[in-house]
Amino acid sequence: MKPVVGHRRPDIRAMKMRVKRTQHADMTAAIVMALLAVFVVSCASANPYATTNVTRESIRVHLPAGAATVDVYRPNAAAPAPMVIVAHGFLRNRLNMSGWGQHLAEEGLVAVVPDLPTRSDHARNGRFISELRVYLLGDESWKKHIDPARVGLVGFSAGGLSSLLSAAYSPGLAIWVGLDPVDRDGLGVKAASMVQSRAVVLTAEPSACNAHGNARDIIAALTRHEHFRVAGAVHVDAEWPTSFFAELVCGRSTDERRAEFQVRATKALKEAFALSPVTGARDAVRTEQGLIGACQKGSGKKNP
Repeated sequence: MKPVVGHRRPDIRAMKMRVKRTQHADMTAAIVMALLAVFVVSCASANPYATTNVTRESIRVHLPAGAATVDVYRPNAAAPAPMVIVAHGFLRNRLNMSGWGQHLAEEGLVAVVPDLPTRSDHARNGRFISELRVYLLGDESWKKHIDPARVGLVGFSAGGLSSLLSAAYSPGLAIWVGLDPVDRDGLGVKAASMVQSRAVVLTAEPSACNAHGNARDIIAALTRHEHFRVAGAVHVDAEWPTSFFAELVCGRSTDERRAEFQVRATKALKEAFALSPVTGARDAVRTEQGLIGACQKGSGKKNP
């Protein structure tokens, strides 16, 4: 296979010695996303059937691709659990995906939510994700919490592209989930043809915020994929939590659309890891309604 430019194999020894605890597709999209703020509002803990017994730990890593803070959400369970690395979007940070981290841990997964080291060097961010995966699977303090045979990647927007670049070089990966991902300079299309894992792509309606829906080219290049279009969704419905300014630019996020992203992504991950489905005996529609009801009850708001 011809490698994606700039993607190197991680140096595990160097990574362990240095780790310490403690342009979208066009200029229009870049300008739009540059307006997004980091202040966030969310409806957290939306799954009424899940446990809330979760531990969050923040670590600081210094990897060859860059240094960053990483939040690890894990269920308080004796047995090792599947791991999912969750990547944020352009000009965002790990706090904008903290809802995903908490939710996935409540569903029994170890959710790793990092700050990506660069704003727009997607290949470098992809290397960082690969290096982070290798580090966590090899570090003694994390090995007891993680099942190395069940690992997945999730990415929103530009984080969808970076995680896809990592997935292209992860032959043992169980699943990649793209949350309204975007491509840049054809990097995603090239990487998509190399992905060997199951791939699930959830997309919103085309807009400047998602490079006018250019994920369609990534989807076409994937050899194994499932695609779900969330009708009427805006780009930031896939971000959890999003912010007032993001909605101001990209459109109002709604409980119903967010719930569909959450239910479909969680279901795909749990299927890939052979865990009990998020819906149990209920179908996806009823679960979505339960998620919406729990969210509205917790926030005290209702959609018109």
